[in-house]
Amino acid sequence: MTQTAETFGTTAAHDRRGDRIRRLSRLMSAGCLATSALLAAAMAIYWAVTPTHTLFSQAGIPHAPVTEIDPSTRALAFAIAMIPLGTLIWGLLSGRRCFDAFAAGRIFSRDSIRQLRAFAIAVAASALLKPLAAAALSVVLSLQQPAGPKTLALSMGSDTPLALIFAGTVAVIAWVMTEALEIADENNQFV
Repeated sequence: MTQTAETFGTTAAHDRRGDRIRRLSRLMSAGCLATSALLAAAMAIYWAVTPTHTLFSQAGIPHAPVTEIDPSTRALAFAIAMIPLGTLIWGLLSGRRCFDAFAAGRIFSRDSIRQLRAFAIAVAASALLKPLAAAALSVVLSLQQPAGPKTLALSMGSDTPLALIFAGTVAVIAWVMTEALEIADENNQFV
């Protein structure tokens, strides 16, 4: 059924919209949880099994050592790489809590808005931390070379400004939702 101005405000139309929001929110919640687990597992596998020459190449270090790096260096590199990724995972879990609130029908609640804002902050923080972690990784890995110059590789891809724009957009939406909630609370006091 096509929504028209006459049917949009009806109880049946409202119920259908609410059902769609709840279904999609449940899917998004599950997606946030699954993505968080997959990202953490993929990062652990990457640092555990990727050959040294590939690690060095992807870190922007031109010359890899002939021998594999030791497990303690891999563990340190994993810990450094997990700083921006852990921040993003925290954001995804905040997003999950927001979607759980939406699925429970609490769309304009302080908790759902707070979780949405936390998601935005985490995405922005992760985007800002990623180039810093990459620089730290280049130093840690280049210290494994027994001789020769050490490397500090700085890089920032197009994903960083895009993530910042996305995070800013979500933060503004959370801010607008907060304003709407405060206006609704104020109007309820007059009734």
